[in-house]
Amino acid sequence: MSERRDRPLSALRDVKRQQDSIIKDFDPSKSENFARQQQSLKDRHRAAFSLLSDTVRCESSPLEVLNMYAAKTKAVAKTEYIEAGSDKIFRCKISFSNLLLTIEGKGE
Repeated sequence: MSERRDRPLSALRDVKRQQDSIIKDFDPSKSENFARQQQSLKDRHRAAFSLLSDTVRCESSPLEVLNMYAAKTKAVAKTEYIEAGSDKIFRCKISFSNLLLTIEGKGE
């Protein structure tokens, strides 16, 4: 296999080194776009907080409120499990995450 004259192996090595350096030095938190995304998420959380402050609704249908909050904040609410124990008490584990935060909770 012969080397192309217009693309010598040394030039390809230099480009590879440069790309590796760019990748190594990359910090997404320094990106202007990242800062905008974080601010946007904070604004969404602030706007959706009214859902959580409605205690009557939270007590009557907590999963519905959590799912609505997750939708408004562009988060993922994942139900790990919901089970009824022999004592007829329901137990569950739910996680909630987006770029700003990750929360895991267990309840009865």
